[in-house]
Amino acid sequence: MPARSKAFQQALTRALHDAAQQEALHRSLSTFRQRRAQAFAGMNFEAMRQDMRRRKAAAIARLPELIEQFTREAENVGAQVYLARTPDDACARIREIAAQHGVRLAIKSKSMATEEIRLNAALEAAGIHAIESDLGEWIIQLAGEHPSHLIAPAIHKRREDIADIFRRVLGRDVPPDPAQLVEVARQELRRAFLEAGMGITGANAAIAETGSIMLVTNEGNAELVATLPPVHVAVLGVEKILPSLDDAVAMLRLLPRSGTAQKLTVRVSFITGPTRTSDIELTPVRGAHGPKAMYIILLDNGRLATREDPELVDTLYCIRCGACSNVCPPYEIVSGHLFGYIYTGPIGLPLTAIHHGLAAVADPQSLCLSCNACETVCPVAIPIPRLILDVRTRVAERLGLPWYKAAAFSRWASPASGQRLVRLAARASRLVADQDGYIAHLPVVDGATANRHILAPTPQPLRDRLSSNGRKPAPPPLLASSAVAGSTVAFFPGCLTDWVMPEMGEAVVRVLEACGCRVVFPREQHCCGLVANNSGDREHAKAMARHTITVLEQVEADWIVSHSTSCYAAVLQDYQHLFRTEPAWRERAARVAERMVDFVTFLDRIARLGPQSWTRPGPTVTYHDSCQSHNALGIRQAPRRLLIEVLGCTLVEMEDSSVCCGFGGSFSIDYPELSALFAGRKLDNALATGASAIIADNPGCLMQLRGALHARGSTVRALHLAELLAERLADLAPAR
Repeated sequence: MPARSKAFQQALTRALHDAAQQEALHRSLSTFRQRRAQAFAGMNFEAMRQDMRRRKAAAIARLPELIEQFTREAENVGAQVYLARTPDDACARIREIAAQHGVRLAIKSKSMATEEIRLNAALEAAGIHAIESDLGEWIIQLAGEHPSHLIAPAIHKRREDIADIFRRVLGRDVPPDPAQLVEVARQELRRAFLEAGMGITGANAAIAETGSIMLVTNEGNAELVATLPPVHVAVLGVEKILPSLDDAVAMLRLLPRSGTAQKLTVRVSFITGPTRTSDIELTPVRGAHGPKAMYIILLDNGRLATREDPELVDTLYCIRCGACSNVCPPYEIVSGHLFGYIYTGPIGLPLTAIHHGLAAVADPQSLCLSCNACETVCPVAIPIPRLILDVRTRVAERLGLPWYKAAAFSRWASPASGQRLVRLAARASRLVADQDGYIAHLPVVDGATANRHILAPTPQPLRDRLSSNGRKPAPPPLLASSAVAGSTVAFFPGCLTDWVMPEMGEAVVRVLEACGCRVVFPREQHCCGLVANNSGDREHAKAMARHTITVLEQVEADWIVSHSTSCYAAVLQDYQHLFRTEPAWRERAARVAERMVDFVTFLDRIARLGPQSWTRPGPTVTYHDSCQSHNALGIRQAPRRLLIEVLGCTLVEMEDSSVCCGFGGSFSIDYPELSALFAGRKLDNALATGASAIIADNPGCLMQLRGALHARGSTVRALHLAELLAERLADLAPAR
């Protein structure tokens, strides 16, 4: 990705210091996460979303056919359908409709498609005033902004901010009470519903078999927009077309729960052509009470071409629930005005690439730290993190990487030159690091160490501390009930442990040996390529992945164990996409992954460790779920069982234990202030538990947390589960 634009950087700085906006987002999103969990309680979310994914995939595969069917059926019931290839094409057609009917005032309900084509500006240029009737849309229209969320356009505004907007724009002093603010909107907008010559809506879905559109709403404004004016125009992307009513009903089981945490919204409307009656001698007459004319604008704008794009086609499955934004850590800090373009949030990044081009998404996509939270809540199981990385790769290929990343990956991709570079960095860092190895002041990167100190590379990496010929199993104490005694384990530690936190790697080896395993360390191993891949540097990522595969497939061991779930997820999952066009390498990667396992799962499912005989109780700890463990690999209960049942610890859960700590590999270098904000929130939650240690299973998270704790001068420790277990070995009761 290229260097950030000056305008983007200035906007980011404002967002990082906008306490009011952060408060508004935190108020809303934290509440939503709790309510969403309640809305899906007792339901098989995974089965539901896989079913919806199959339905959407089938619809997109048949899209040209469904467009023809929908057009035919809609026109059979009196609607007029127009397929607009571009935003200008769509706006021109709507202006023609307005001119044909003499429209000077249009009333609108919430529609991201009309935002996409910038319809309001196009209408105003033609002398047609457009008024938003959705409360959130109306608020930001008064504020002169655009939506910051797919579902809740004004989510970045506090009630106090909205009261101030009403005072400034409407000249009305209204207390910051939601009920009174809504009443003002009701009063102000009522006349517009009655006077408008055209009502413009979007649609949550279109049904090919009936020619109907479906509107899912809470406020009731969309029904007024689609009913009171004499002309109704619906604007929707072609990907909204579903084959049948059955598909729409399946969508209704997911959309409200995902979008607004409701079992069902207040109103669900199916509109099939303009209103009509046959009450007089069964003679059909249009426009009994509602619109006399209905126009449906089907919008392409890159959608049909995306059907043929294997990297981005999944984007078309989106049902616009906005759930991905509600769990996205960067979004909660900076809002959709930075984390997006017209379409906001995680799914907004690939949508922007499709509809508005790579230049428009170049800055926003860099804010994604690949935490994978968005994918866990997507009701259509869209691999949003992967889509974002594919967009990032295209940005990097088209516009280039920042110079420092390009130079670093060029050197780091070669094991020999990369290791020489990091050894040189270790020697140089002695000039600025303290006695514990932390860098508290880094002059070349402004703000990088303000709230989080940086661990420097070690002068004695793990590879120098371990013998390449393996080590014999350690003498007692041995962990009881291990099912892997006598096995050979190859240890793949990852770069951070090898070159920055070697003591963590030694702890892993000690625990594996205490399980009765022989541990080997392949000295030829280097880097899995994750950081390069996450930065969009596909070629250097492939080079490092090929080296890793080649080294690991030659290892003679029963298991390959990594205590870095980021590295493990890279080999297990990322390599399959990285080598999607190279079947031979993809197969080799899959074979390596079959022998590989993360450290926690190894202890839990393979070694099957049970309760141990300890001479004293374990400490009180809290647990941080790393993103790769919790979101990508589904490792959630195993570490807790090990802490409680095996180590004898008292576990106190922290709030938002699975929310990202802000490390994100190079994200913490690209956005140090934003990264430190995440770390600060994580520490606040962890320290509130009163635990003496924060336990995690990922070196990147622990590097982040240790740096933040060091900057605070806290005595609380951040430890890998392996480190805690290695310490507890001294408390094992002698075997009888």
